[in-house]
Amino acid sequence: MFFIDDEHEETFYLLVSRKFKENDPEYEAAFYVLTADNELRKKGMPFITPDGIDWEGIWNNDWSSGYRILLKLTESLFKSSGSVELAYGLGVWGEELYRVAMQAIGIRRKAL
Repeated sequence: MFFIDDEHEETFYLLVSRKFKENDPEYEAAFYVLTADNELRKKGMPFITPDGIDWEGIWNNDWSSGYRILLKLTESLFKSSGSVELAYGLGVWGEELYRVAMQAIGIRRKAL
């Protein structure tokens, strides 16, 4: 599995192991993205609660276009609804965010 850094890997597995939604591919894909780098951890993780993920709170942050499309993809994978301009993401993501997006799709497709 691809992780941007050690903190990404550690935080992701910590959430998966502690969360009441263990072995839930929707949550695992969202946790994977929301722990991917410092900005996502800082702005996204406060909205992971025992009751779920507060997507409205996440969207109240100021996000660059690359993060915005990654989060739209993540929310779509989580809710199994919504549309995502994936081709736009391919044009704005650097290599790391591209790999995070592809890994999140893989997680959602097959639970860990």
